[in-house]
Amino acid sequence: MSDNSKIKKVILFCGGLVGIGGEERLMFEEANHIEENGIEIRILTFNFREKVLFNGAYDVNIEQIGHKAGSKNLLLKIIQKIKNIHALRRKIKEIKPDAIISTSAWGCTDLYFSTLFTPFSYVTHIHGTIFWFQDQDDLTKYAFIHKKVFNEIRGSVIGYKEFIPTKQPKSSLTKKILKEVSAIAMFLGVRKAKKIFVLSNQMRWEVNKLYGKDAIVLKGAFPSAILNYKPKLNIKERLGLTDKRMILNINRLDPRKRVGLLIKAFKQICDDKFDDVVLVIGGVGPDEDNLRALVKELNIQDRVKFIGYIKEEELWDYLASCDLFVHPNWADFAIAAYEPLALQKKVVWSTEMEIDEHLSTNRHIFPANPTVDDFTQAIEKALNTDVRKKDNLSAF
Repeated sequence: MSDNSKIKKVILFCGGLVGIGGEERLMFEEANHIEENGIEIRILTFNFREKVLFNGAYDVNIEQIGHKAGSKNLLLKIIQKIKNIHALRRKIKEIKPDAIISTSAWGCTDLYFSTLFTPFSYVTHIHGTIFWFQDQDDLTKYAFIHKKVFNEIRGSVIGYKEFIPTKQPKSSLTKKILKEVSAIAMFLGVRKAKKIFVLSNQMRWEVNKLYGKDAIVLKGAFPSAILNYKPKLNIKERLGLTDKRMILNINRLDPRKRVGLLIKAFKQICDDKFDDVVLVIGGVGPDEDNLRALVKELNIQDRVKFIGYIKEEELWDYLASCDLFVHPNWADFAIAAYEPLALQKKVVWSTEMEIDEHLSTNRHIFPANPTVDDFTQAIEKALNTDVRKKDNLSAF
C-alpha cells in the first residue's frame, strides 16, 4: 500500500453486486468518501445488477469485468473463475491503483491470484466470516483446514447453533473437493491482505481463529446528518396509524432475520392487551409468503402491516415515526439497528449484537435472547419505558 498522501487511485473490488444490504451500503458510502477526498475510485465486480444502487440512491460508477456466474456445470464454473481472475488481473495492471480494497474474504481469493507476482497489494473488509452465511453451496466452513476451530466458533454465537448444522450437508465428491480447494485459496487470500478490517470484536476473534491474522475493529454506522434529522413525511398518517403505537421492523425478508420470531412475540403482545400497538414490517424477500401465512395463522392480520420495499429517501422518515424498532436478526453488528438509535428511538435487538462500552448505559437499547418469550418480555419492557432524555450517539 502507498503512503496516504500519495494515493491517487483506489480500486474497490466486490465479486458480485446483486443485492441490497449493509455490505453494499457501506461500500458505496466508502466510495463517496474516497471521491470527496479527491481520490479517483474504480469499483470493479464480476456481476452487477442495477437495483444494488438502492434504486438510484447512489450515483457511483461500477465496471463489470469478466463474466457473471451463470453455468451450473462445475467444470465451466471453474473455467469461468479462471477467466475472471485473468480479467481482474488485466484491469488492475491497466489502472495501476495505489490501493486495492476487497469487500469480503471471498474477494481476497480473486485478488490473491490476480495480484500474484505483481507489485500490487490489497486490504480487506470482512463483514462476516464464513460462519455468518448459510449458503448450501458454500461449504468452506466444513473444510479440513478449519476442523480444529469449527466447534469452538460454532459454539460462540447463538445464531451459529441455530442456523449452522454441526455436520456438513450432503454433497457430491466433486463439491467436497472444491470445498477443500476453496477454503485453502481463501485462507491464502486473507493471509495475503496487508490489513483486515472487521465490524466487531467477535469477528476479530473469528478471523484470528480461521486465518491466524489480527484484524482492526473499524465500525461504520450512519452519516452524522441523521443526528439532527427532521422528518419530512408523516408516516403514521400515511399508514392510518395516527392514534397507534408503531413497532417497526425493516429487513430483507429471509429466515436469518428472524421476522417470524418477532411475529410470534407480537402475537403474545396482542394477547397481553396492548390494544394500541401495531407491527409494521418493511422489506421484501424470499420468506415473505411464509411470514404472511404465519400472520394469518395467528389471526393478527388487523394488527400487522406489510409495506414492502421502502425507498431510501424515505427510510429515516419511517424510523423517526416508529415508537419502537425491533431487530431480532442473527448479527453481531447491523447498521439498520443503529439508525433508529441515532434518531433517539427505543430498539430491541438480539443479545448477539455487540454493544460498545459507551453504549452500555444507553437507555434506548433493550437486548434479548433470540427466543419468542425473551423478545416478548423485552418488547413489553420497551413499550412500558418512558425515555425522554436523549442519549448521545455522536461519539459512535
